[in-house]
Amino acid sequence: MIRKQTLIGILLVVALMGILPVFSLADLDLLRLAQEGTNLLKNPGFEGLTCAPDSDPGWCNDNWSNDSNHDGSFHDNIFTPQGWTTWWRKGGQYGQPEVKTIPNVHPFTGELPRIRSGNYAVQYFNFYELQDGGLYQVVKDLEPGATVQFSIYAHGYSCDNNDKPGYSCSDPWNQWFQVGIEPNGVKDPFSPSIIWSKDQLAPDHYTLIGPVTAKVGESGKVCVYARVQTKWGFRHQDAYWDDASLVMTAPGTPSTATPLPAPPTATPGPSPTPRPTPTPRPDGATVHIVEAGDTLFGIALMYDVPLERLRELNAGSIGDNDLLSIGQALVISLPTVPPTATPLPAPPTPEETEETESAPASPTPEGASICVRAYHDRNGDTFQDETSEELLPNVEFTIADASGVVGRYTSDGISEPYCFTGLPPGSYRVIQSPPPGYAPSGMAEQNVALAEGTSFDFRFGCVRGGAAANPAVDSGETAEPTPTNDVNSTPDSEGESTFSRVLATVARIAGVLVLLLAAGIAVLFVLNMRRRY
Repeated sequence: MIRKQTLIGILLVVALMGILPVFSLADLDLLRLAQEGTNLLKNPGFEGLTCAPDSDPGWCNDNWSNDSNHDGSFHDNIFTPQGWTTWWRKGGQYGQPEVKTIPNVHPFTGELPRIRSGNYAVQYFNFYELQDGGLYQVVKDLEPGATVQFSIYAHGYSCDNNDKPGYSCSDPWNQWFQVGIEPNGVKDPFSPSIIWSKDQLAPDHYTLIGPVTAKVGESGKVCVYARVQTKWGFRHQDAYWDDASLVMTAPGTPSTATPLPAPPTATPGPSPTPRPTPTPRPDGATVHIVEAGDTLFGIALMYDVPLERLRELNAGSIGDNDLLSIGQALVISLPTVPPTATPLPAPPTPEETEETESAPASPTPEGASICVRAYHDRNGDTFQDETSEELLPNVEFTIADASGVVGRYTSDGISEPYCFTGLPPGSYRVIQSPPPGYAPSGMAEQNVALAEGTSFDFRFGCVRGGAAANPAVDSGETAEPTPTNDVNSTPDSEGESTFSRVLATVARIAGVLVLLLAAGIAVLFVLNMRRRY
């Protein structure tokens, strides 16, 4: 009896000792990603810079601003932490967010803590509208050419009901996070020069977003961005940020001083330098490179192009109120001259015909294909009139199967249709995401079953203004959310290494062994009780 009880006690101790390493192994990868180096940010943990006189020790009251917004506006429901600026995408189904610098007290504590460290974090949220926004900060006095690395901890709460408040539900791909660096300190969250990390999911628990690295430009300053986006306008969609970090990982190369050139010899009567001519692209389109002082209206006058036509040709790349970025390639016109026809080859001689017939046929490409194009559906009838309804640029197409996203493409309005080739036979979903200011005129998603060697051609219409009706919703069907984010759809994220995958496998095996050990303990206990009574 005593020996069996002793054996049971030993087995219990072994089981507990086996469980502890499983949890410690799971944290090794997080330790590997720990942020290092001197933090170059102001207020990286959102604990505040200047505090109200009535602040208690360790706390910082009034450490936020109502007018630190990208457009300079004042909002009484935006409380941006000191040192940072709030930004968001406007127009269409995107809504103005609410922002709070939240304290480490109820209701932000408990089972799902919303503060990772310290006494404050940031909450960014809205209701029933799409999200695309976040925070940014400009960091100055850096060494040009130095390599910097930016990351931030974040997690989200995305749900379309109140069944379990605080826990994400419904579509797990609805909300995702990114970090970005603009190497020259440009304060434009939609600038094409921003270097973005890949999309990351972070439901309910803090996850390290990034890091992303970049080299500091000649200005000696960078602008770092924290970003959250959603696919659907759910009832609850909150983003939480804490513990941002910008560190230098490699110094820059000091510039070598060069002697000043000799002053140029004055020549009488210099002629004024003409303005640069528009630049032709390889596809035949004419573009204008935006310079300081350029406006969309002025460019329209310069090239005698209607203002509305410029907006259509550059849909999605022009900011609110026709905002342009220096260095931006603005499309002025599309090619109108058809390509020169290639003359047909001479008919083959009998000898060539015999050689061709005897030669083995070249292998045909395997798999199936899906071709896509987007057009400006001016009359909203969901059919393209190619004489008056032109191709539309900056429309993102996503091809997904049961395992997740298999391909993406963004239209340029010139070279479509674009074909996803070499697709294995099976069922696929084709999803379009129109540029800001546009909405689908018909279905935004299409299902298709592909057989070997088949090809499908999809034309998606887009209209200006509000969202178009969704036939699936109008008919009473439930529109099932479709995953459009392939990042983090498996346990391997961008920064995960082979070592972390091995650790995860070891953790799973250890869990199975613990379960078997517990079952053995239960059997011994039952046998012991039978013999006892």
